[in-house]
Order: sequence, then C-alpha cells, then structure tokens
Amino acid sequence: MTWLWKGACIGILLAQVDPRANDLVRRSRKKLKSMEYMTVQFTYVVENRADTTQKRISRTGTLRYHPKKNRFAVDLGDIAILSDGKTVWQFLKKEKEVNVSTYDPKEGFSLERVFRIYDQDMKVRHDRTETYKGRTVHKVSLFPISDTTDYFRVEVWIDAQTELPQRMRISHRDGTVVEYELKSYDTQPIPDSAFVFDVKQHPGVQIIDLR
Repeated sequence: MTWLWKGACIGILLAQVDPRANDLVRRSRKKLKSMEYMTVQFTYVVENRADTTQKRISRTGTLRYHPKKNRFAVDLGDIAILSDGKTVWQFLKKEKEVNVSTYDPKEGFSLERVFRIYDQDMKVRHDRTETYKGRTVHKVSLFPISDTTDYFRVEVWIDAQTELPQRMRISHRDGTVVEYELKSYDTQPIPDSAFVFDVKQHPGVQIIDLR
C-alpha cells in the first residue's frame, strides 16, 4: 500500500506541472531581461474586493526602467517617483514637495516591483489562448511557492508574437486586486539623469528627508 500511496502522490505532483506554461513564462522573462532599457506606457486599476466601501482607483502613467542597475522613474501625472537604486524621490508636483527615502524593493508603488514579482520562481498554469485588443495572447496564472507573500496569484496575458506581458493582475491576500495594462514597450537608451530628482529644475520645492 505504501508504494501505491507514493505513486499517487507523485502522479498528483506531475499533474500539477504545466510544461507549456513554464515555457511561455520562461521565454517571456528572458525577453524582458534582454532589454537593457525599457519605457512602458501603462494604466492600472486598484480595488479591494473584500471591502466594497473603498473607492476603485484608476491611473495612467509612464515607467522608465533600467533593470540591470535597478533604476526606475514612474510618472503618474501629479506624482513622480524616481530611484537610482539607492535613493527614492517621491515628488508631489502640486504641493511642490519631494520626500526622500532609502530605496526598499518591498515598499511603494511601482510597475518595476511588478516586473520583479513576475520574475520570481512560482508554480505556473496555462489557462487559455484568447484575443485581447486584436492580439493573440496566452493567459497564464502564477502561484507563489511560499505562503508568506502578500499576494496569492499573479495572472499574466503574454503576447503570442512579442512574448511580452500585455496585461497583469495581482490578487493580494487582503482582497486587494491590482491590474495593469501595458500599452507599449520602447527600448531606447535612457540617461542616468532621468532616475535622479534634480532640485535645480524645481525652484522653491520643499525637501523632506525621511532617511
């Protein structure tokens, strides 16, 4: 009976492996890593499905990203977040205020964090192939191996031709769901100055150092 039980367990584990999904995600991650620079136009929606009293938030922005040096700049219109990999500047444009803090990859909003989550080792499953905004995409779901993460599922729509994510949805354990739509990818070089807040270009700005 013992060997039957072990065999059944092995069979269940093998059944959970999805070679097609693994291959799709592996190639997509490789394509993203091949980009030295990346500029992405995006929209994101945040809603808490466990607490319907909270308002649904929708924003549009631009991400400029230098993955190898861990540098990014997010522009959300009235707010800009920049980081050179060591320091983070959060610029509140209307208030003319910039908060300076030490970079922590676990904190703060940034599409850069989403790309890092996508790059982590997770169980994957191919859900379906469908048409999204006139493009053929593969819908895959990723599940973290550890139950200590603040999210329990990441859904990704991978463009069949470019192998790049066109849409991503992250479901958090507290009921919050964050969804991104990635409208374009530009791989033109980005100057280092784009990832540092230049006080000289913003006369009269108030600096609040939180380090």
